[in-house]
Amino acid sequence: MKSKFSHFKLSLRVHFFLIKGLLVTLGVLLNSCSEKIYQKEDYSFYNKTFKIDPSSLLRTDGIYILSSIWTNENGGVVKQTNDHCFYKFYSTGQCNLTLDPELKIKTDQDYVKAVEKDFLALQHTLFQGYYKLSDEKIIIQSRVLPRKQFEYKYGYVKKDSLIIVKAATHRKGTFDAVNYTDYYKEYYVFKSLPIDRTSEPQW
Repeated sequence: MKSKFSHFKLSLRVHFFLIKGLLVTLGVLLNSCSEKIYQKEDYSFYNKTFKIDPSSLLRTDGIYILSSIWTNENGGVVKQTNDHCFYKFYSTGQCNLTLDPELKIKTDQDYVKAVEKDFLALQHTLFQGYYKLSDEKIIIQSRVLPRKQFEYKYGYVKKDSLIIVKAATHRKGTFDAVNYTDYYKEYYVFKSLPIDRTSEPQW
């Protein structure tokens, strides 16, 4: 009787672990299905034949570093920012925003190493995307997680500077005047870098 009871307990334990294993596997599968893996073709701004106009003010031989933010509060206020982030643009129509919350990137070589991650598979950030230009106007399309939406940043390209004026997940990235407001501005200053890599980023 005791042997049968022990066998019954062992059988229950085996079934328990089998069911638990199946539930874990099912959970992983469902989770992986819910994670959207974005491909180039998912971006409406993606253009495999894109070539930047040689006359464009947008520079691809360095980065644009956030320097200050202006708002129209109290008649207009410019605030220096402690946030360290920068954009890298490529002549292929791709771009990437790199965040440095711990302020580890300081020297030119640090910046170069951060940018070169774009050339390594699975090493870039969640802020990679594509851009469009129309004269001085620029729109940057990137993905937003976990909301699984695309975000559009609107701005202007000036000589050795970039000004972002709005970010939105609607409007679908058009050059309409309504997307270029006059109550907020992020100022980015261009910094030239000795980047030797000429291949396209890995996204």
